[in-house]
Amino acid sequence: MANLQDVATRAGVSKVTVSKVINNYESVSPATREKVLRVLQEMNVHASDLKRSKDNSMMIGMLMPLGDKTGNRFGMGILGGAEAKALEKDYFIVIGNTGSSEREMKVAAKMLQRDVDGLVLFSVSNEQKGRHLEELINQRVPVVLVDQRLDEFPAHVVRGDNFTGALKLIDHLIELGHQHIGCISLDPARRATYADRIKGYRIGLLNAGVPVIDSHYQEVGNGVTVYAATQKLLQAKPQPTAIFVTQPTMLMNVVKAVQEQGLKIPEDISIVVFDEQYAFLPDEYQDFFTSINQSAKLIGSMAIEILCQQLADPGLQYQEIVLPGVMSIRKSSGPVPVRKA
Repeated sequence: MANLQDVATRAGVSKVTVSKVINNYESVSPATREKVLRVLQEMNVHASDLKRSKDNSMMIGMLMPLGDKTGNRFGMGILGGAEAKALEKDYFIVIGNTGSSEREMKVAAKMLQRDVDGLVLFSVSNEQKGRHLEELINQRVPVVLVDQRLDEFPAHVVRGDNFTGALKLIDHLIELGHQHIGCISLDPARRATYADRIKGYRIGLLNAGVPVIDSHYQEVGNGVTVYAATQKLLQAKPQPTAIFVTQPTMLMNVVKAVQEQGLKIPEDISIVVFDEQYAFLPDEYQDFFTSINQSAKLIGSMAIEILCQQLADPGLQYQEIVLPGVMSIRKSSGPVPVRKA
């Protein structure tokens, strides 16, 4: 007896689309519904037989670096939002722990062997584009990327507005009178997320007529720790009066380096950060840092929504959903200090 995959292959749609047609989901486009029903008739397959088939998994695979400290809280928020939306759509989430391109490819292959209906990828980096994602697209696997835009690659994306968020933080510091603003970031080549935040930092300075000083930008990685990068930044001439931290897990090491220089926050130096709500902070620093906060839960929820739309309509035009963050001005940013010459 023909199964869901047989019908889906012949109709040129996903397996879950066939399932939605036979279960009368309204989210399937009329053209796609008609095509599936025509194939069912041609193959002499009854919908009731397919409904009884164990072939209907209604599962979505989600790949993310669970052991990655740089994104764990943010990733858990994405997972929470995705799981809630999936349950609403009658799907279950299957989680795959990744950490490298090779492992991600293996985990994705294992999930597809177990008939997941689509994939949500949180762990994709610039280094992983190309062969891996190209294979998924060639296999007509429904895919949605979260928190990572991959230039020159056609895929549905749900992410935060990293450029505008960074721009708002820099504008805030400039309004307070700061002219010497440092930046601590991870390698922008790793993720478009960091590249967009650094771009917002630089454009914010240029828009205000503030020169971009090379020594005011310090990059973490390749053996350079957050603490060491912050130390080097504080030795720059002129010394920054404010620091933009692009990643929340770097925050407390930046604070440690600042305090060891005898500087107080914000009296001597201001600090702003992206996604403070996902940082590991001691009690005295709760609700302390000026930040742009993104809703990881909303990103995860929207990723499942787009995936379900794609499953219902495989010809869905590629979408890039950009969600704005919320600016929270708190105690860590203040007027530019008056320093002795």
